Amino acid sequence: MDFKAKLLAEMAKKRKAVSSLEVKDGGAKFVRGADLESKRTQEYEAKKQELASKKRKIDDEILRESSSKTKVVPEENVAEFDEKVPMSDIHFRLRQRGQPILLFGESELEVRKRLHQLELEQPELNEGWENELQTAMKFIGKEMDKAVVEGTADSATRHDIALPKGYEEDNWKIIEQSSTLLGVGDELKRDCDIILSICRYILARWARDLNDRPLDVKKTAQGMHEAAHHKQTTMHLKSLMTSMEKYNVNNDIRHHLAKICRLLVIDRNYLEANNAYMEMAIGNAPWPVGVTRSGIHQRPGSAKAYVSNIAHVLNDETQRKYIQAFKRLMTKLQEYFPTDPSKSVEFVRKTV
Repeated sequence: MDFKAKLLAEMAKKRKAVSSLEVKDGGAKFVRGADLESKRTQEYEAKKQELASKKRKIDDEILRESSSKTKVVPEENVAEFDEKVPMSDIHFRLRQRGQPILLFGESELEVRKRLHQLELEQPELNEGWENELQTAMKFIGKEMDKAVVEGTADSATRHDIALPKGYEEDNWKIIEQSSTLLGVGDELKRDCDIILSICRYILARWARDLNDRPLDVKKTAQGMHEAAHHKQTTMHLKSLMTSMEKYNVNNDIRHHLAKICRLLVIDRNYLEANNAYMEMAIGNAPWPVGVTRSGIHQRPGSAKAYVSNIAHVLNDETQRKYIQAFKRLMTKLQEYFPTDPSKSVEFVRKTV
């Protein structure tokens, strides 16, 4: 009975569907096959359009969500670009990299952003391929040639090295008093100011000693070599001193420099300061050779092989330069303020 009822219901449904297509010819009723096929085609097209509209709605929703996600992008930090740098320096740095100084329709801010991106992708382009000391010597040679052309080559102050602003000879007493606070309380600004003042004092005193040389000594190859050493040290320390002026120096580097400067200025222990410098430059992390983990259990001593005391001189070229330049300041400081031979590095007594 159940099957019969379902069959009758299906027949009634079919009869109702084709009732509108029935054609009466006399007393007979029939349905044209063409009409039935056209109705099926219409139903198929309607169903196809409905599916297409649903798919279009889904695609629109996906596109709307993706566009909303792309709009929520953190704004670029404009503070990273130093707008105080003159455009002539920006153009010079772009020319050094073989890049155009200005693209069509490019603003000054876009030029600075482009240079910033280039320096991030390749910080030291073509640097390290030439002898920088020879470059400094060439610069000093050009200055001397320029002095000969201008007629000021015989002036006693022509080959003088410019002293930093605010340099005074009695600044060292103030530096010694403030150096007692180095590394106390982890004060970023105070440590940066003290380390910066020490670097400036040593560079200025070194420059003053070079300026006090006789004119004949300044013109010799050895005299030009010493002036080139000072110029190279100043150039390499520029990035470190700039980061300390802006108080964004690496904390690990700052802690090491504070420890070194305290040993140099307060303790006058140049040997311990040299050990601290070597710890900053090459680190004291052990370099394991061979198999370090032979079993499933970790040995107690194997954790020391992965200590975070890294070698900062190996990080990048910029850090290598100012770390090596800082060693020259340490040597000059030992020369200006000698101490016991047991606390000195390669102690050599000067003969008067």
